[in-house]
Amino acid sequence: MQTFFSGLYRLSLQFIRILSLAFTGLLFVSSFLGTCYAQDMTTQEVLSKWDNPLTALPGTALFLLLLLLTASWVYRNPLKRLPGLLCLVIGWCALWGVLLVLFGKTVPAADAMSVYSVAESLAEGDTSVIHPTDSYLSYYPQQVGLAVFYEPLIRLWNLVPTVFPAYHFIKCIYVVLVCVIILCQYRTVHLLWEDCRADCLYLLLAGTNLPLILYSSFVYGEIPSFAAFSAGLLLLLGLLRGKISRTVPGGVCCLFLFTLSVMLRKNTLILILAVLITVILTALAKRRQRLLLLALGCAVCCFFALPLTRFWLEQRSGSSLSAGVPPMSYFAMGMQESSRGNGWYNAFNFDTYQACDMDTERTNEASQAAIRERLSYFKANPGYAASFYLHKYLSQWTDGTYASRQATLATFGGRREFFNRIYEGEYSPYFISFCNVYQNILYLGAFLFALGAFFPGPSEKTSASDRRPGFPLYVYLGMIGVFGGFLFHMIWEANSRYILPYGLLLMPYAAYGLARAAERGKSLKNRH
Repeated sequence: MQTFFSGLYRLSLQFIRILSLAFTGLLFVSSFLGTCYAQDMTTQEVLSKWDNPLTALPGTALFLLLLLLTASWVYRNPLKRLPGLLCLVIGWCALWGVLLVLFGKTVPAADAMSVYSVAESLAEGDTSVIHPTDSYLSYYPQQVGLAVFYEPLIRLWNLVPTVFPAYHFIKCIYVVLVCVIILCQYRTVHLLWEDCRADCLYLLLAGTNLPLILYSSFVYGEIPSFAAFSAGLLLLLGLLRGKISRTVPGGVCCLFLFTLSVMLRKNTLILILAVLITVILTALAKRRQRLLLLALGCAVCCFFALPLTRFWLEQRSGSSLSAGVPPMSYFAMGMQESSRGNGWYNAFNFDTYQACDMDTERTNEASQAAIRERLSYFKANPGYAASFYLHKYLSQWTDGTYASRQATLATFGGRREFFNRIYEGEYSPYFISFCNVYQNILYLGAFLFALGAFFPGPSEKTSASDRRPGFPLYVYLGMIGVFGGFLFHMIWEANSRYILPYGLLLMPYAAYGLARAAERGKSLKNRH
């Protein structure tokens, strides 16, 4: 039996290596040859543009050169310069986050404002927002975790004698959480590879990630959820590598952070599935029974976190929530056209749920009928179907801005002219172009990592029990999560904002891929 599990582990490892190479190659080619962006902030229509490689190459090459030269300079004296670079990047991102809070004047809008309003009511002791029909949570009960997260923050802010809304305070917390993400991922890069050049390149990529900085003002679930997941992942990798001696406290902290990440954003379950796949295969192949307990605990806590939170709110209010808009309606909407892009939100799920009098079973039936209708149309028009899904893919994965301007567009007035020009003025094309170049580098680095896994250096050998050179499976945990996100959002509702966490997950791989390519290029140069 042990031989079977070892063979399954090696087969899975080889499969994810090949899949990573193919997928990151697809991402790089797509990003280098095309760009998707929204120019008109009123319609927010996602436009597609094929890039001229001769035009895209100089900007990409220049940015890459600057990254490598800076990394090379730091690498000459890493003990002194690397901590300084870490402080500089953290300070830089914190500074811009604070400037966005003070002068960007972003306010929650749409779903973000609805969740915040629910939390505000709960903080004031009003539990009427927990209602079977007359409540936002009766449409989207998966948001209960985020509302519960906001409530104590709003209560704390209400103790301060000020007229400013609590969401400004929450944005300040998000600025700190962005710094937590950077610090955790930086430590993850060092834990996995112990390579100063990769550490440096990660910090440079983090400090120039403009969408990440802009999303610090987006009062919704992406930033706190990914911060919790990043911290949990760092702990988990420490356990898998044997770097944490006290496994029980480490495992408990892991469970808490992963559970929190799912409570704040339900789609994080995609990443949790990657965690479970990795931990279970490693436990079976390496005979580490405690890891199976960790996987079991992770599955129970993460999959039951939101139902239990909902049950607690219902008990607290003495009322109940409806089952909410069923997932089937999201799948149906993901097959339809929208004014913003193929598969993007067009209100089908909400309208169908309302038309069916908030009856989940009837909504499912209507959604299944819509899916069958679209499948028939796709079958009769295969060219249209191919074009539909190509543009759905491009609109999400080749938007280097990750819809950061659209997500943070709403303002209560008084936004400084500099930021207005970035959102809708003459600076917006430069913002889009820089983000596109950045994404080219990100995907290129990830592809170089995947390619280099087939040609490992002496320091990249695994233990003899793996019987193959290269990295162990847990190194690819993030890559498994990214591919899972790709599959999910090709059939689910589309939005380039949803791709932000996967772009962040690729940064450590990009940093190491670029570092190894630079080192091997230098070795070849020295030979000649």
